[in-house]
Amino acid sequence: MRNEKIIRKFKTIPFLTSLEVDRRLNLKNIIYKAKLLKLNGFEFIQWNEEIWEITSGRLLQESSKNIRCINLRFLYSSKLGNNRLGGEWEELAKALVLLRLHSKQQNLPNQRGFIIAISYVAYAVNQRKGSLYDLNKQDLDLACDLISKHYSESTAYNYHKHVGELAGHLDANGLCKILLNYKYPRQKRPNSVNSIGMKRLDDPGTLETRSRVLAPKVFQILGQLYLNVPKQHKYRFYILLLTFFACTGRRFSELSQLPYQKIQNDSFGRAYLEYFPRKISKGNTYTPKKNYIYHRKPLKL
Repeated sequence: MRNEKIIRKFKTIPFLTSLEVDRRLNLKNIIYKAKLLKLNGFEFIQWNEEIWEITSGRLLQESSKNIRCINLRFLYSSKLGNNRLGGEWEELAKALVLLRLHSKQQNLPNQRGFIIAISYVAYAVNQRKGSLYDLNKQDLDLACDLISKHYSESTAYNYHKHVGELAGHLDANGLCKILLNYKYPRQKRPNSVNSIGMKRLDDPGTLETRSRVLAPKVFQILGQLYLNVPKQHKYRFYILLLTFFACTGRRFSELSQLPYQKIQNDSFGRAYLEYFPRKISKGNTYTPKKNYIYHRKPLKL
């Protein structure tokens, strides 16, 4: 039986094609490479600002929300004071956010969670007045322990994975003096995250369905409010809105777009409305590709 410890293999692809002995130079090269990227929505950001405002691009294309502008805040977690990251940690976080988005197109919650994970690692290192370059596994353990104390089991599990991903980026791009090869020892997949605790397909409970139709009691209450609240009352408008939502079964964000929609016709001439056009998935691609045409020349013998 083998007793030696099995070394985990790298799963992170390095962003740098060549590494230098100087860790600071590697960090400088990563930042330089990130600044060269021209990502949609990041054209007007100011690199030195702690809050980036993004008004277009992949991060805004969330099917469940109708948002026009989002912020990426390079701050410590609200549990740690919500102060600015600053220094090499902020520079690293900004560079990795751009490079991650360019390579794998993570969504907005994923990017924000990654920044929070970096803030916990930075906080753990600052407790002993260390730096990014002398980061060790004890610092990562302390960061993950704090995350477990401050967040729920499922949220902490995601942040633990972000800490492991951060360690992978540091190893792959030569940013630390030692090889971290890190995974949180107490990282455990919670039952709510596709684990063995979820229901099996042959479980009888999977056949049980709940009706999504509102109970008659809801309409009775709305009817009483409609009849008894005076028309000039300041809350009369909200009662009408609730009645409208209950009868149509639509969200406010869906119905509020109706006045701005135009009646369209399909291929059969039938009229229709797109009641929530921003909820349509348009199929995101990682990097646009150009179709090049190669002209073959006759081979001369």
